[in-house]
Amino acid sequence: MSFEKEGRRRGKVWDDLSVLDDVICNHNFIITGKNEKDYEFSLSSAISTRKKEFSDFVISEIDKETKIESVYCFGKRHRPDMAIGEDGIVIELKYIKGKEKVDSIKQGIGQSIFYRLKYKFGVMVLILSKDNEELYEDIVKNERENDLEEILQYLADELNIFTYIIPAFTIKKGVARIYKTFNPNKN
Repeated sequence: MSFEKEGRRRGKVWDDLSVLDDVICNHNFIITGKNEKDYEFSLSSAISTRKKEFSDFVISEIDKETKIESVYCFGKRHRPDMAIGEDGIVIELKYIKGKEKVDSIKQGIGQSIFYRLKYKFGVMVLILSKDNEELYEDIVKNERENDLEEILQYLADELNIFTYIIPAFTIKKGVARIYKTFNPNKN
């Protein structure tokens, strides 16, 4: 097992990433969700409504008729939240609430790296709760979180793991609505 070499930034799977980018960027994450499963269901539903636009089939934990490929590592099977195709795009979603933010972000990064062993591209969606508003502003305003941004950009540039950081709250005027490392024009 090794990283998928077919993570070229062109072709059907790359085009699927552009559709996924549109779904994520236009989805309303300010929902009445109280936990990660609620957000997974919400995003999975949004992706499923546009499944005909993808070149491959959409797989999610929520859909019991589909099976997501797991990765065996550290004595345990790890299953991603969603995927497009058997080996195309893997999607890991984390709802970051309260004091668990550091561990949740580290866990999301680690899981995304695991999943890239079987998939060409990884997408990590980090949804921040209202109590992480200051962290979100630090990231999008390029304050104090430069090291995190460098790590996330490295994941995008070198490992084809793209990150979306999305507030689950109304943002202040002048603050970017979404932080993302996916750039469809960067090859």
